[in-house]
Amino acid sequence: MLMAAAGGVAWGQSGHAVSDRVVERLRARPSFQISVDVGTLELGLAVANAGVLGGVDIIEMGTPLLKTQGVANVVPAFRKRFPDALLLADMKTMDGGGGEARSVFAGGGNILDFLAMAGVDTAKAICAVRDEFRREGGELPRLVFADIMVPQQGPAKVAGEVALRMVEAGVDAVGIHLQSDARRVNPKLIADDYLGDVARAVHEKIGKAVPVQVVGGLSIAQAKRLAKAGLRAFVISGNLGLPDSTARYNLPPSEIQRLISHFVREVSGD
Repeated sequence: MLMAAAGGVAWGQSGHAVSDRVVERLRARPSFQISVDVGTLELGLAVANAGVLGGVDIIEMGTPLLKTQGVANVVPAFRKRFPDALLLADMKTMDGGGGEARSVFAGGGNILDFLAMAGVDTAKAICAVRDEFRREGGELPRLVFADIMVPQQGPAKVAGEVALRMVEAGVDAVGIHLQSDARRVNPKLIADDYLGDVARAVHEKIGKAVPVQVVGGLSIAQAKRLAKAGLRAFVISGNLGLPDSTARYNLPPSEIQRLISHFVREVSGD
């Protein structure tokens, strides 16, 4: 439940204790998610394990992995391998949100990430399934994240309005996501810190209501600037925090762990 607050909206607890604790944790202290955007289950589990050892809070079962290997295979396999982890399914959902949410939650997933472009009706359908699973099984956190793709849903003013609609529809967090195709075609989007500008503006608008997560080839330097601005939730992409767009999932697991651990330490200030 959301409560009005001066200068924006403020977070109110849902009543599902384990889910509320996760949301509060994401709001209160730095959190890190590893994006497992690979094509095979075997490599995905290895990358995820390196991420856990490196200190991430959330394992993202990436869209390429879910599409090539299938939700019904990937989600239970990750739950079996990581029984205590927070598992996020990056579904890139644009329609049929209730059914996709049900498949993720039934397999043991904790978080369904959909595209805010899908609109309020899809957001509400996904949140309704989340609430059903919360009522039926209180032991697992069940959350919904809305991904705002930029530059498609930019500039900052537009992204802020989209974020507010998603919060009002009931989502637990909002992601600001610099599209990978766009940043490869136009490297100036990274150089000019377009992602950071939009993320800071959205955080100012809805940060009292829900966590604002940032994703899109983040470098350590970008993430540190955002942390200084008050953002707390970061996604480590395939570049593993280095200032380029090179995917490094095929590195030895020990090297992936080292790079992730370095990202976590630098951005959290440890």
